[in-house]
Amino acid sequence: MRRFRDPNGERRLWFEPGEIENVMEAELARSQAMPTLANPVTDMEWFVETHLGAQLDQYADLDSAILGVTEFRVGATPVVRINKDLTGIAIDDEHSPNYMRGRWRATLAHEAAHIILHRRLFNLNPDQRDLFDSGEDDDETNRVQHCLKRNLLFRGTASDWREVQANMGMAALLMPRPLFVQAFYEETGGENLSRGTADVTGIVARLASRFQVSKQAAEIRLSTLQLVSAAGQLKMF
Repeated sequence: MRRFRDPNGERRLWFEPGEIENVMEAELARSQAMPTLANPVTDMEWFVETHLGAQLDQYADLDSAILGVTEFRVGATPVVRINKDLTGIAIDDEHSPNYMRGRWRATLAHEAAHIILHRRLFNLNPDQRDLFDSGEDDDETNRVQHCLKRNLLFRGTASDWREVQANMGMAALLMPRPLFVQAFYEETGGENLSRGTADVTGIVARLASRFQVSKQAAEIRLSTLQLVSAAGQLKMF
């Protein structure tokens, strides 16, 4: 990871390919809550509140377009706010579809990734200068990250570079690479599979259920980790 300022003077972080995966795996290991094949579901609520020490408000009154917010505060713990409507549908409604709980878990993981990756952008100790040796643009607005529905994507693509990085971290927290690869080979026996086939569709559904994520999330993770190939091609490993 390296820090730099873009042409507009905005502070940015650059992570090498695969580095965010490593950062998230290390954080899960430090938390002593790394999922296993026997229990592959990351407890994101515990991870955010207990391990990261953030204040968690799961019933925040947020705009309908905003799923979650992370606020970094000088001299205090971060605050994570989750849209009350999302929590109400995903957690409180016993008839809620599985994909809504997956979205709720993804939002928690996305905000956790912001804390892990981006807290270093801000001076959280009031007695020290910030990491860029200047506090000129560290105002209240810059310390709040609003996460819009359209930017919460497991592909990592989004309109804001911080959202891109948080999306990558989100996937790595919910479906840790070593564990996800193990689960995939347990499901397939190492057979070479191509995207769009009935076999892959079934595996996607089973992996989504095991990791409590959406089918779309599991499918994108398979593609990102190159565990399935395009039709007629061999996968990378």
